[in-house]
Amino acid sequence: MKLIFTVLSVLLVGGLIAEAKTYKKCELVKALYNHGIQKPKLADWVCLVQWESSFSTTATHRNNDGSTDYGIFQINNKYWCDSDYEANECNVPCKSLLNDDITKAIKCAKLIYNRQGFDAWYGWQDHCKGKPLPDISDCF
Repeated sequence: MKLIFTVLSVLLVGGLIAEAKTYKKCELVKALYNHGIQKPKLADWVCLVQWESSFSTTATHRNNDGSTDYGIFQINNKYWCDSDYEANECNVPCKSLLNDDITKAIKCAKLIYNRQGFDAWYGWQDHCKGKPLPDISDCF
């Protein structure tokens, strides 16, 4: 019985790891560009993602107020995705922001940006705003 439990545990953990994707810088640049992010803003988006999620699609962070940030853009469930809070401005389930296909996450992040700019993300405020941004010139 212990052997079966151990094998199932390894398979489950292995399955979870296989679902996680960590983007490379240029891979993210191309995905963002293909989803309508303008070239002059791409370095800001890459910097934001670097500091918010370390390029991981499965990143989550529990905040002091009890809310949770989800996915590669660390989108907060208090306002933007479906959770125990009433707001769901992006009209998406929070778990869909943890997907390797970041189409929904990009769409939601663009909505946040259009309403609040990059200042909506503390990672961008603290590490990117007014600072040297990542060089993405080798991505095109």
